[in-house]
Amino acid sequence: MDETKSNTASRGSFLTVMAVLFVVLALSNFTKAIQYQHDPAVGGLVVFGYKIQGVGANAIAGPLFGLILLAYAYGLWKLRPWVKTLSVIYAFYVPYNLVLFWFLHTDARPSVRFIVQYLAIALIGSVGTALYVAHHKDRFRN
Repeated sequence: MDETKSNTASRGSFLTVMAVLFVVLALSNFTKAIQYQHDPAVGGLVVFGYKIQGVGANAIAGPLFGLILLAYAYGLWKLRPWVKTLSVIYAFYVPYNLVLFWFLHTDARPSVRFIVQYLAIALIGSVGTALYVAHHKDRFRN
């Protein structure tokens, strides 16, 4: 069996799907400045509960966070051991960021139903991936 087939088999479908989704999320972050320019009310990056204001700030912060997500996707795809640490950091960051944003911006708070549904998806992607990585830590070697 060649290395590519071996990597895919040991990575499994969950990590493969999550790596692809993190690439899509990274692409979204790369376009945060364009999103903000199109509609500042809904576009732009949120960091630690605060929405980044301005096209220039989003043009810097968006790609920076996009690169982090690309590194995460690469680490998952290639089963790199350092991705274990990144998965834990991201698992804590996502729910913290979402809850803090909705707490700080009561004017932008959607319905409780939407918050619960959004958190469920976000937690599967962040916490779920970290738990999967932790449970399958033997797959992540140099």
